[in-house]
Amino acid sequence: MPINSERTINLKFDENLKAAVLTAITAAQEYGVKIFLIGGAVRDLILENPVKDIDITVEGNAADFANFLRDKYHCKIKSVQENLLTAKVQFESGAVIDFASTREEKYEKPGFLPEAFNFGCPLADDVKRRDFTINTLAIHLEDEKNLQLIDYCGGYNDILNKKIRILHNNSFVDDPSRIIRALKFKQRFNFEIEENTFNLMQKYLSGVNFQMPLERIKGELRQYFSLKNDNLYSLIINSKAYALISDNPIMNFNENLINELCKFDLFNADEIWFIYIAALIVNSDFAFERLNMTSFEKKVILEVRELLKKNKPDNTDDYEIYNIFNDLQDLSIAIYYAITENHAVKKFLTCLKEIKVLISGKDLIELGFIPSPYFNELFDLILREKLNGNLKTKEEEINYVKQYIKKEEQS
Repeated sequence: MPINSERTINLKFDENLKAAVLTAITAAQEYGVKIFLIGGAVRDLILENPVKDIDITVEGNAADFANFLRDKYHCKIKSVQENLLTAKVQFESGAVIDFASTREEKYEKPGFLPEAFNFGCPLADDVKRRDFTINTLAIHLEDEKNLQLIDYCGGYNDILNKKIRILHNNSFVDDPSRIIRALKFKQRFNFEIEENTFNLMQKYLSGVNFQMPLERIKGELRQYFSLKNDNLYSLIINSKAYALISDNPIMNFNENLINELCKFDLFNADEIWFIYIAALIVNSDFAFERLNMTSFEKKVILEVRELLKKNKPDNTDDYEIYNIFNDLQDLSIAIYYAITENHAVKKFLTCLKEIKVLISGKDLIELGFIPSPYFNELFDLILREKLNGNLKTKEEEINYVKQYIKKEEQS
């Protein structure tokens, strides 16, 4: 029997979401199926945090229930995942809710995706597959005036005590990405990782299963490093969670520099997470080979590696600084600075980055030149003058070329 079943919860949602939930309650009564609000939404209601997205689990076939909502209550089915019997449904109010069939899961290979079975099982069996007790809480959506909390795993007390606790001792073996998720909840809610959970985390990190795919690890790290919190990187290092993807992370990474870099508009807000991950993997061939990265992400990492090899001193002259950084991706420059704090980067960003040679090969041809490698020499000379502050406009550049050629002819 669940505990805290006498405790009721108010649905503090916005009007559109609440209207959708009430429609789902009415539809479930008519369809003859039990539905439950579950997971993060219940946790956030207890914590009195805003709830924007919700999941409803169905003791039955959620895809069939979604069809009923479409046919009887004019809802739209946005997507269906047939293999898991889940559906994303948009209600007339505009709110979107994810419906999932209750199910059990088993891990045939540790660290790989689980195999789902026994769809439509009792809720008590479904919650056993979840990550932490704080995410196992449910509310039976049976009567909008009597919404009872269902707690099979002691999640309510763990929320009150601010504890993150796994459900069983093989939890991290089954799904190592839960380690990053535990750190994410620690940061988001200022919770502590319960002692046994922490010890099992450390045990797994001392012998990571490197046969597992790393897509889910990367996905969890992306969410984790997108949090608006301090000390995100140091927690990954101090907890040794970096071992999930890297054997040689940058240990001393100044997270405060990311905020400083934001003013230079080098990256979008949704790219900040990759700056952190890059510091974890840039020195790790193992990570570079195994982490599922886009071609752009790989290009950035390779550029940062080259910068770290060069590692020019802060007092490098302006011309060399310009040539080191000018053709690189902005994100590469940001990552390099965050790792090294090399002030040559700041000089490039504040004084040199916007300097461009304005004349083109076409302009030189109009001046009577025949296209040749000599063009590059002229462009280089103009660049040096611009970096010294001697040329500002395109007209000044053209006059400089004319005077330079005249001197060459006279010598």
